[in-house]
Amino acid sequence: MCKMQFYQMKFCQKQRGVVLVAGLIFLVILTIIGITAMGTTALTERMAQNLRDSSIAFEAAEAALGDGEIWVKNQAAATTVTTTTCSASPCAVWQYGALGTTFYNQPSSWWQANAVAFSSTIPGVYQQPRYVIEQYGFVPYDLSPDSLSKGRGYYYYRVTAWGTGPTGTANSVVQSMFATQFN
Repeated sequence: MCKMQFYQMKFCQKQRGVVLVAGLIFLVILTIIGITAMGTTALTERMAQNLRDSSIAFEAAEAALGDGEIWVKNQAAATTVTTTTCSASPCAVWQYGALGTTFYNQPSSWWQANAVAFSSTIPGVYQQPRYVIEQYGFVPYDLSPDSLSKGRGYYYYRVTAWGTGPTGTANSVVQSMFATQFN
């Protein structure tokens, strides 16, 4: 006949909530990791939004830059691209140096008052882009009196364009230098 054996469980009186403490520490660590991940996600979203705003501002400024260059190239003669007939802002063309050396750092109010507006409407920007044109100078083909008197040579211009993104917090300023002939 088989005899049944009973084993008595021994309870350790020294274990008092160690599992509870370990579980709480584990939960605190998981909470810290979760909060850090949420903060990183929020920062990533802000960086992505800023990149989008900056890209749209750059594209708007590029469009205005092209508009300014096309305006100068479409003029029939250098006499129509002059700085002497401008008495009030915004002027079509400024004499080099008349705007100062750091005019591109000016706030949007300066650009609204002194720059030419972009010829079309760009949807999705805070303010429509604007540009200024500076006449750098004239370099004749040669030093003959005929070339000098008839204005035959290259006219140099700098176009500076300013654009904003959708929120107005991102601005972009781009410049180009180019030469053109009016003969």
